[in-house]
Amino acid sequence: MIHILIDSYGCNSERMDNLKDVYEVINNVVYKMQLNAIMPPQLIPYYYCPDPEDVGISAFVLLQGGHFTIHTFPQYGCYFADLLYDGFANAEILSNILKREFPCSSFFIKRIDRSEFDGGDMGMYQSADFGPHYMIRAKSSKIPTIDDYMEILDHLPDQIGMHPITRPCVLKDTINNPTYLSGIAVIAESHIAMHYNYETNEVLMDIFSCKEVDDEKYEKVVTTMFDSFSDVKIKRGRKNDQRKDSQENKYESHRNWQEVIRKG
Repeated sequence: MIHILIDSYGCNSERMDNLKDVYEVINNVVYKMQLNAIMPPQLIPYYYCPDPEDVGISAFVLLQGGHFTIHTFPQYGCYFADLLYDGFANAEILSNILKREFPCSSFFIKRIDRSEFDGGDMGMYQSADFGPHYMIRAKSSKIPTIDDYMEILDHLPDQIGMHPITRPCVLKDTINNPTYLSGIAVIAESHIAMHYNYETNEVLMDIFSCKEVDDEKYEKVVTTMFDSFSDVKIKRGRKNDQRKDSQENKYESHRNWQEVIRKG
């Protein structure tokens, strides 16, 4: 199972704040990479929220045994993308599409094989400071139902201190003889997703947040969900203060013309 993670900074804020642009990007990724999507892309604008730092657009599409997500933060000129897929996924094609559609000054990408991922292999995330991404691999003796995943994803955000902005989307990858049961819930901080393989009884789960998660709450909840599991916590994002400085520079250039007028 391949997982490609992308963190990108110095992007055009207007483009990342345009629903049609974000939709076209996620649709192009699915089409040009020939990914088996089991639903059309879904977009969730999040504008009227208590924390201005959470403002942006979240987009997702469930794939056969995985998902593709984009979370934009226009105020900071950055976005975060994840592609988890049970099949061939060319990281170079994905990079080229995103760089062309969302030009940026900084682009970080990491390709992980979730079946072989070593927690010691932090790679580009050694100096990250933005938020945690928990990658969970679990076994389940019970075959979960759609209702089971709805129940989990409905309650998990509150249990770990996150803020849901959608009800969960839970689907089998096919109507007859499904291979996977997949579910995703979009939270203000990013997303929670889980995929159950009917053949192996294995679950791959992701909890990705742009803000810190209480590790004790997380451990307590996840321990009760599975018979056994292993997990890796990595950090996503880099140097939040620099992103704020970059945004401040934009404000500074905006104020410049006012000072010119006053001097006149």
